[in-house]
Amino acid sequence: MKTLRFVLLALLFVTLASPAMAGKIQVGYSGSSYGLHQTGQGGEFTYNDLNLDLTDNWLDLSAYALTTKNLGPAGVSSFQTFCVEHSETIGGYPSTYYATINTDAVFGGTGTSDPISRGTGYLYSQFAKGTLPGYNYGVGRSATGGSSDALLQQTIWWLEGEDVDPGAGNVFRNAVIAAFGNAATAKLDGASDYGVYAVNLWTSPTVHTAGTAIQDGLYLRTVPDGGSTATMLGSTLLGFGLLFRRKNSR
Repeated sequence: MKTLRFVLLALLFVTLASPAMAGKIQVGYSGSSYGLHQTGQGGEFTYNDLNLDLTDNWLDLSAYALTTKNLGPAGVSSFQTFCVEHSETIGGYPSTYYATINTDAVFGGTGTSDPISRGTGYLYSQFAKGTLPGYNYGVGRSATGGSSDALLQQTIWWLEGEDVDPGAGNVFRNAVIAAFGNAATAKLDGASDYGVYAVNLWTSPTVHTAGTAIQDGLYLRTVPDGGSTATMLGSTLLGFGLLFRRKNSR
């Protein structure tokens, strides 16, 4: 019985660990470099999913609004995102990178790994759904300077410890402080509570070190782990239920 309990706990631990999905991302598209709504530093970037032939649909974009996905060429699955690391760079079209989904930004300002903040998750989840108050989802959102995308990017960098406080003139900075009560709470780890994860980009499919790391972006999952945890957990519990029934029937 003790052995069975130990195995059950071990399996549950493995089951509840969110898997790191992998695929390929292309930045921007022909004639856009980084995407339709990108100017200056930072986002909005357009990330194109190059894995549409895969059956696992590793990038589910069903949570995104029409204003935040598929803004490039017809037939290309893409989503709008922002960068989380001020010290790393990313190439525009036709740059292609290997990508993994993670709770942390990696090899950026902290040097190793930095979990995405609750404040960033709160803001980006609303942005992706097309419901972020004060965000201009129209043509003028990319105007240089005080535009919506520039203001949101500044706030994300600040929340991730990559830049200074953008100040009370930034509507998204004010919104996140109002939502969490103070800046310190907004900067706590936990973007995954809002379904938001980091897209870690690499120049190598297998070697993931500082030397192969590219600027990380943000991604909103409909369900934090695509539902795989619930499926695996159900299978695990069902298997052990059958095992215990067999043991007790002897």
